[in-house]
Amino acid sequence: MVTDYEKELALAIRNGMARRPIQAVGHYFQGRNASCALGAAYEGMYRLPAEAGNIHPSKDLQWFFFCLDTVKRCPGEGCKKRLSLAAVIVHLNDDHLWTREQIADWIEGAPVPAEVTTTS
Repeated sequence: MVTDYEKELALAIRNGMARRPIQAVGHYFQGRNASCALGAAYEGMYRLPAEAGNIHPSKDLQWFFFCLDTVKRCPGEGCKKRLSLAAVIVHLNDDHLWTREQIADWIEGAPVPAEVTTTS
């Protein structure tokens, strides 16, 4: 069952994507136009400076979305990791190369496609 917090988290990711349309891998923010999924969630809540390279999502992101602390199984094909939702989001973004939209869809409870299209 998807919680309201998870739905709001997915919406925050999408709002942040609108501000930085390019996906970053390995960094929360890169340059003026790129963010990872967790960085997009942070920017979806706050208006950040154009150059946000040194900014890291702070603990208040977990305060607003306490679901980030819940342990989830990684939905990536063949992956057996169980991590906090925040860590799974970063893992899907950086290691499985899921798009931010795919990550937001998964958070909202959409079925995981058999073959995920990656950003690479």
